[in-house]
Amino acid sequence: MAQDGNIKVTFVSQKIRKIRWIPEDYAEAQCFFTGSWDDEVNNIKVWILDYINDNEVKYPKDVSTFIVEGNVTEIQFTSKNVIAVSTSDGKVRLLQISEYERKTPLKEAFIWNNLHKIAGRACPCTSLATMEGDIATVGEDGNVNILNSRRGDITRTITEADSCSLHSVCFIKHNEVITGNLRGHMKIWDLRSSDNKPTNSFLFGGDQLATTCIINHPTQPYYILAGSESGAIAMWDLRVNTFPSTLKSHPSGVTEMKFHPENPNKLLTSSLSGELWEWNMEAVMKNTKTTENWIALQDKNTTPTNTLLESFKPLNSFDCNKGNILVAGENEAIHFIKNFKY
Repeated sequence: MAQDGNIKVTFVSQKIRKIRWIPEDYAEAQCFFTGSWDDEVNNIKVWILDYINDNEVKYPKDVSTFIVEGNVTEIQFTSKNVIAVSTSDGKVRLLQISEYERKTPLKEAFIWNNLHKIAGRACPCTSLATMEGDIATVGEDGNVNILNSRRGDITRTITEADSCSLHSVCFIKHNEVITGNLRGHMKIWDLRSSDNKPTNSFLFGGDQLATTCIINHPTQPYYILAGSESGAIAMWDLRVNTFPSTLKSHPSGVTEMKFHPENPNKLLTSSLSGELWEWNMEAVMKNTKTTENWIALQDKNTTPTNTLLESFKPLNSFDCNKGNILVAGENEAIHFIKNFKY
């Protein structure tokens, strides 16, 4: 459990769906984004860690606000100075980050309207993923769109990729994505194929609960991890046609998962039950290097974990930058964890 002295809390009076550091090349990041939801008017805000009222400790201070229609559902970088933002009104925006415009650092570079729609009416774009300037989006219409952020066009649409709402998407490699739907069905799509048929599909589990998030290992991308609305976390090796390794569940749905950018053996997960967990994945990776050693992990004690944060309300999002972690959710606050040993 992180010590209280390493956790600073700032109340911001809005529910936050996504939070992201703005990385710097040669220093710890000092600025970050938040994307709100469930407000009459939602927004993307830029924040800076600054000294407030002669305090010796830095706290978040909002620098600017960019208004969006609908709820923010995802924020991801497409390049060093550009982010893609998806919203519940079926839109995806590209926002340019200016280092020189302090008061209005976010400028809209492009917008895709009505990317996702049902019976001609806009429906939520539930998630997106990025890789080398390409963007994959999924929505409640069950469609997958591949966008080119450099040209601003739609390079591929997989219509009726699923018969129900898609909730998560992840690039496996540049020409391959994996999606998860409302019932826990996961499908792999070859973007080079002209057929709107998956190359592979499998179930998260037998409970038919939504796959809330999907990631792959940063150095071994054939390892896929998925979180469920039941709180379960599962891991597949795409080279092996076998059942997944199962890590012990959070008490409630998994909201976000990330490997620490400086240490691929550190996995962090957040949940609707209000915890931020740190996982030591070194043993898991050793056990899954060969098919003979593929071991199903059935309880949390097999994989060492540490509780970094506990909140009385759901945690929706977090982000890591070196030894600093930002966490946000339904309690209308930003948690800043310092001195994380990665």
